[in-house]
Amino acid sequence: ANHLRYPNTHTHYFSLVLLHMFPNTKDEAVREQITRVLLERLIAHRPHPWGLLITFIELIKNRQYEFWSHSFVKCAPEVEKLFQSVAYTCLGTTIDRQSESSDATGRAEGAAVAD
Repeated sequence: ANHLRYPNTHTHYFSLVLLHMFPNTKDEAVREQITRVLLERLIAHRPHPWGLLITFIELIKNRQYEFWSHSFVKCAPEVEKLFQSVAYTCLGTTIDRQSESSDATGRAEGAAVAD
């Protein structure tokens, strides 16, 4: 996370590396570690580096990463609240995870009807 700084090619490269590793690893512990390191930096002192914010926001907003469905996010109510709080701080809005899961269910039902 120390390489996620101001906008430049170095920051862009390391952001893409982390964002590529997150969904493509088979080990849930690697995803948890990536999240832990980003979260530790976001909880710490402000101002947060631009690259850190962009990487974390992409991770929580982009559905391809399925961030909110991982077990380490929901392991305890306190942890889930912490993630929601940090997401709110980064985005300035709440994330409606319920509508995301209902959208996915709706798409799956629509696909079943189409078949």
